[in-house]
Amino acid sequence: MKDMPSISHLMKALILFLLSFDISWGQLEVLGGWEGRITVANPFGFNVLLDASDERDVFVELQGNKSITRIGLSAGSDGILRGSFENQLRVSVDLEGAEPIVFFQINHHLCAIALQSDRQNVWQGKWQLLLGQAPPYTLLLSLDSNSDSSLYASIFFKEPTFHYMLAEQFRIEENRISFVDLRSQIHFEGTLGDQVIHMRLRFLNEELFLDMRPSDRRQWALGKGSGASYSEVADSRFERLVRDIESDTLERTHAVVISEEDSIVFEHYFDDFAKDVLHDTRSAAKSFASAIVGIAIDERLLPHEFLDIKSFYEDKYSEIDWTGQKDKVNLFHLMTMSSGMDAIDFGLNRTSFANEGNYQRQNDWTKHILQAPMVKAPGSEGNYGSGSPHLIGPIIDNLLESKLEFYMHRRLFRPLGITNYRIQLTNESRPYFGGGWYLRPVDLVRFGQLYLNNGIHKEEQIIPGQWVEKSMERHVVLENTFDKNPYGYLFWHKDYWFGDKSFASVEARGAGGQYIFIVPKLKLVVAILSGNYTNNKAFQPERIFREYILPHVLN
Repeated sequence: MKDMPSISHLMKALILFLLSFDISWGQLEVLGGWEGRITVANPFGFNVLLDASDERDVFVELQGNKSITRIGLSAGSDGILRGSFENQLRVSVDLEGAEPIVFFQINHHLCAIALQSDRQNVWQGKWQLLLGQAPPYTLLLSLDSNSDSSLYASIFFKEPTFHYMLAEQFRIEENRISFVDLRSQIHFEGTLGDQVIHMRLRFLNEELFLDMRPSDRRQWALGKGSGASYSEVADSRFERLVRDIESDTLERTHAVVISEEDSIVFEHYFDDFAKDVLHDTRSAAKSFASAIVGIAIDERLLPHEFLDIKSFYEDKYSEIDWTGQKDKVNLFHLMTMSSGMDAIDFGLNRTSFANEGNYQRQNDWTKHILQAPMVKAPGSEGNYGSGSPHLIGPIIDNLLESKLEFYMHRRLFRPLGITNYRIQLTNESRPYFGGGWYLRPVDLVRFGQLYLNNGIHKEEQIIPGQWVEKSMERHVVLENTFDKNPYGYLFWHKDYWFGDKSFASVEARGAGGQYIFIVPKLKLVVAILSGNYTNNKAFQPERIFREYILPHVLN
């Protein structure tokens, strides 16, 4: 038997091992999970003041729990007032018209700010950086090692109503760590103590302090709140639905809102969600993009939906090869997912050249999509992919004198009374027509009712009636979907059966179970929002509609 290595040899080997991974003893102490509780109500919530009473000194003021941040605004060549604070927040304001339009931009999110007149040329409102509920809030931090020995951080709020976060610019020096959340731009700075990280969070001039202690990551159960729920409008017909959601038989359902004959008859929120908490709609936002196209055609920004896209893009992207019938691709093909380009998100036995995951990793999303090879003749086959609607946004934006977000607010959101929402932006800081917008569930129902009422809201024709009819027609079949769903202008179609009767539903859909059901035959609109992103329950809202809502509406 060979001699066992001595203790000194083992210690030398351990030291060499640690040196090879470039991890100090202090770094080893921080690896793993950490948990902290925020008990302050409305963290990073602000009272907002817009003061344009002196045209030489226009500013926005954000008052937090402990601080005030003042951002001066100046007009650009387009008349839009702009200002910023470090790299955290950009402000853009349009004072044209009776009410100002205000957007706050945090990285790739654009937040609409609702303000009320306080006095002449002065307006006030509220804004919350984090999409939240009542405290406490549980902040979770995971510190891990890459294969190259470098460390990285992952940050989460346990509660499902907050943004998921993405740490970047991670640094560790002796007993200090720091990083920035990519999505909220909150700066995190921590000091390592004895089994504790004293953490400081900063956004603008507002600071928040908490202690984070070691936590078993296996017990985190992310995205599941306390289970608290409440009704804004109750209806006894749907009591079983509430029981089954609360018991997790219908898991991770966050909100159900039902409207019959233009009246909300049921509105219930679950898992700590509330009426005014914005929900990620994912690809359901594509249907809003369809509405914007119809409005632009009605106002003659666009002549019609059969205009080829080459005429818009060939000057900027001279390197694009328009052969193989790519020059025949038009707006109709983009809205019906029938462009024939290899920009398909799922359902293939291969990876599509320009699926959403691929093009969003590029410096220029639009260029990458336009470079996708043709795999079908335009209009011959439908295949779902977010790249097609993305190409629509830059076209409309370039035709406008103002920015696209202001146009959408004036023509669609404000007439509908939707003032609290967030829009995901592209890498060019344009509204992303592929999805990821945050809205209130009741506002999704309002949008659905607009289509049910032929484009009219409160006697105002917001979308042309003819466009509504075209949008809700069955133009193609999506070959890469399990049900081979018919598809309209960025709207899904599905038939639901009750006995021997079928009911056609026109739907906006988003990943994880985000649905708007529009059923003209029943004058019914239903919004269901969920958090089923990774558990194969993304289609659960269809079961809820078929088994829990449709029978009780009919009876």
